[in-house]
Amino acid sequence: MTGGAGSTTLVDDAQAVHIEERRAAAAIARKLSVARPPVGITFFTEAPPPEYEAVNLPACALIREAELGRRIYVDSARHDCIVGQYHLGLGPGMPLITEGHYLTLAQGFYTPEGARASKAHSYSLAQGSITALGAAPLADTPIGVSVDLMVLICPPQQAMIVAEASAVRTGEFPLGDLGAATCSSVFAAPRLTGNSVFSPGDSNGRAFNKVDASELFVVVPRDRFRHLIEMMDNFWVKPAETRRLIHPSYAPRGDSDEER
Repeated sequence: MTGGAGSTTLVDDAQAVHIEERRAAAAIARKLSVARPPVGITFFTEAPPPEYEAVNLPACALIREAELGRRIYVDSARHDCIVGQYHLGLGPGMPLITEGHYLTLAQGFYTPEGARASKAHSYSLAQGSITALGAAPLADTPIGVSVDLMVLICPPQQAMIVAEASAVRTGEFPLGDLGAATCSSVFAAPRLTGNSVFSPGDSNGRAFNKVDASELFVVVPRDRFRHLIEMMDNFWVKPAETRRLIHPSYAPRGDSDEER
């Protein structure tokens, strides 16, 4: 069950496992030498617990605030981006958003057809399906609150490892979501598909979160945390054996992994 006001009391065994998984995921992120801490995102279906502070911010900006240690949320009454509000199901979409008019009115490179299609192809949560979107440091999420997504901002090399955790365990490739609004790519897409997602985000989402030119967003749903843990527990590579098997001309005689 997704976290609510009454969920911060006693914690059952299943919930305790989720807490351990979140902490393990945070430890794994540190093992990958990422500079920015992972953030836990919760889709509240009841009133957020008192440990979370309401803020008037764009939903995508919550990631950066949670990186800095805050536990915060936005809802239908407290929010500062009607695009994100629509994609999160926290407010009905008006033609300005759903038809993409805001894209052509404020930017010169969109055609009306391109703007309209981009919104039609974007992931959006059903209206009223959540009451609030919360964010907190992954390692400091209140006990009893379920984390639905882990969001990490990192360079592509680390993002590749995190996003591919399920692929190497189950064979299912992660979703690359490019071109949509950050709230659609980073929150709605993994929520609706249940898949890990990597995305550059959009210009506003990158600016609000101070994303460097060499960084992108990678998102892992809670049900896939175990794949990340399993992968890191079995993370080893034999370079010489790899060359021998698939790049024979790069495997000189005498090259051995045992000597490394």
